Amino acid sequence: MNWPLSSRQKARHLEIAFEKKGIPFDTPGFYDHPNFIKQEQRDPRFLELYAEYVESRAYDFDYLTAAEQKITIAASALESAVRADGRLGACVDVSGMLGRILDRLGVWNYVAKATLTITFPKPSGISIRYFWNFDVGEFVAPHAMVVAPPFGVVDLTARKQAYSSGEPDHIPNIILAKEWSLGSWKPEDLANPIILADLHRRRISFDTFMNEVRPDTANIIQSLPVRIVQEGETTFKYVIVAVGGTIEPLEGVTGYRPGGRTALEIFEQAILPTVHSPESNQG
Repeated sequence: MNWPLSSRQKARHLEIAFEKKGIPFDTPGFYDHPNFIKQEQRDPRFLELYAEYVESRAYDFDYLTAAEQKITIAASALESAVRADGRLGACVDVSGMLGRILDRLGVWNYVAKATLTITFPKPSGISIRYFWNFDVGEFVAPHAMVVAPPFGVVDLTARKQAYSSGEPDHIPNIILAKEWSLGSWKPEDLANPIILADLHRRRISFDTFMNEVRPDTANIIQSLPVRIVQEGETTFKYVIVAVGGTIEPLEGVTGYRPGGRTALEIFEQAILPTVHSPESNQG
């Protein structure tokens, strides 16, 4: 088992940058360190460096094996709670909760805001479904998920959106993608057809539009690669457009309470006992 995005050169470059700022980088969740927060207050995009470090650092076999077990337990427990609660469109809240839970378990991860393009099986006759970054209406993010090696994507809410009839039948309750491939994005993945038609009419390239309107998005797409996940005959494409998460520690994540339970209560009641059970610690 290995992590395909590890880069010793990039990781060391980031470590030097953290060292210069007095930021220790030896444990997951070091973005809570006062010196990191100080830098983030000066530059809101500083959190992207944490995400890049999670993706580029080296992981040995023992770590990845233990992390896979912890992530699977935590993701399954949280997804079950959210599914029983029945709320739709809670991707940002749920991913933020999972990120903080994994921090507490000592698992390297980051929360990603991403576009999502779902290509359904051809026999279904269902059109491609897009969650765009450039769209009408007010929304915090097109979608959100977690990256936690060895999983390139941990998505608990892909199915928990407002879909048309038949679409959820082709989407699993949880996506834990240890097997995934690098991909490339198209303007159709990021913007709705009205915006693209208007740009075409005005003879403005999409790259020009994005660099003028969202230069931060253009930069992060270059840093955190597109990933494609195959689940059965359904394909999920994630284009990361921002790095998110919650400012509050696990104890302070109380905005969304699946079934009336806070993230901490789910962690203590449904996750910790399983992580520490003799069965889960067997090789």
